[in-house]
Amino acid sequence: MKSLVLIYSDFKSNRLLYTLELVFEQMLGINFTFCDDVSKSNIVFSETKTNKSSINISICSNLLKQNGFEHIEVNHKNFGEKTILFCNETNNDLIWNFDLFSAVFYLVSRYEEYKGFVPDAHNRFPPEASILYKTQSLEFPLVNIWVKRLKDDLKLKFPHLVFNEPDFRFISTIDVDSTFRFKEKGFFRSLGGFLNDLKNLSLSDFLQRLKTILRLISDDFNVFEKIDKLHSNTGIEVIFFWLVGNYGKYDKNISWKNKEQSKIIKKLAKKYKIGIHPSYHSNYDKNLVNIEKNRLESLCYSPIEISRQHFLVHKFPETYQQLIKTGIYCDYTLGYTSFYGFRAGIASPFYFYDLSTETQTKLMLYPFCSMDITPMHYFKFSIEKAIEKNRELLQKVKEVNGLFISLWHNESISGKSRWEGGWYKVYEQLIIDVSKILKP
Repeated sequence: MKSLVLIYSDFKSNRLLYTLELVFEQMLGINFTFCDDVSKSNIVFSETKTNKSSINISICSNLLKQNGFEHIEVNHKNFGEKTILFCNETNNDLIWNFDLFSAVFYLVSRYEEYKGFVPDAHNRFPPEASILYKTQSLEFPLVNIWVKRLKDDLKLKFPHLVFNEPDFRFISTIDVDSTFRFKEKGFFRSLGGFLNDLKNLSLSDFLQRLKTILRLISDDFNVFEKIDKLHSNTGIEVIFFWLVGNYGKYDKNISWKNKEQSKIIKKLAKKYKIGIHPSYHSNYDKNLVNIEKNRLESLCYSPIEISRQHFLVHKFPETYQQLIKTGIYCDYTLGYTSFYGFRAGIASPFYFYDLSTETQTKLMLYPFCSMDITPMHYFKFSIEKAIEKNRELLQKVKEVNGLFISLWHNESISGKSRWEGGWYKVYEQLIIDVSKILKP
């Protein structure tokens, strides 16, 4: 029988219940119930009431009482891993120095992404608009840090409580935007590629393209056997997200009907999870997600229930509402291309809470914290610095028993094209470092 945390609260709401379920049941592995007697409670969540023998968290915001979404100013203190939101301005030593539950809900509901910001060129929420960017805390799993602090306080006051929180986890996710670099592109795309090589005076690409099309050498981006070999005997979970949308400005893969691609997908599907990588254009045509999902299901011979948006383009709450309608139950989009870290301030999966309906949905969100393009393109890191940054993030997630998700592409793992110079070593070293952590 699980332990039970008794919580006194001035009010109850869908938002509060959602937050408590996340904190206690999902993150700490312990049950909770509401208690009407302050003196018997383990936690008092109140504007006015306290109890010396309880953990007292003062209500510092109406966020959990309200409905809908409006842009709000959030007071905060400190920076980095010491950041707190919805601060308590009293000097009462009995009370926590911030409203934990409002802070958690604000971050994981992605409240700030509904309105009140200027989108980037791809109509995405820019990291610079986030409160975590402003407080220099993007690279810290604040929610996990806060929840760990709460657990430590509970254990100190109530040693009988037993917690069964999840262990550290790692998932390697690989997006397949282009299955092949040169192969299977058809006559006109290949001809255009040759002409472009000549225009740019790129003799090496011209010859590489020619040899690949003539089947004299293997295609640069066909590294799926290499990925499989790298992960053999590691026990690491790997997920592939495949783009099977129609060709377009930002959707460059070959036809979903291509037989060579189909063989690869079928083979991988026997061993790894395969998810849909909804096309860029699907953000502007609601019917496309379901069409593309059906395409991938026909190739895998199995239901597709996981996804990640191409270019990470998504909008709250419309994108997630559409995914739910098409039978998607897990999404891996939450993260940034231009920054490392935790977009929702958390290194754990959590259910999407729809602010437009004030309900917890069945869609589980899996945030990633490290992406291949970030160190190479945006931070201009050396390979050694990129490896070290991953190690820093791994340590932060391990300390809170969180979930570390990386995002790479078959293209970046190939070490070809713009990824020459050994960038694939960053991924290989990440897998080696994770394997050491996971060893019993």
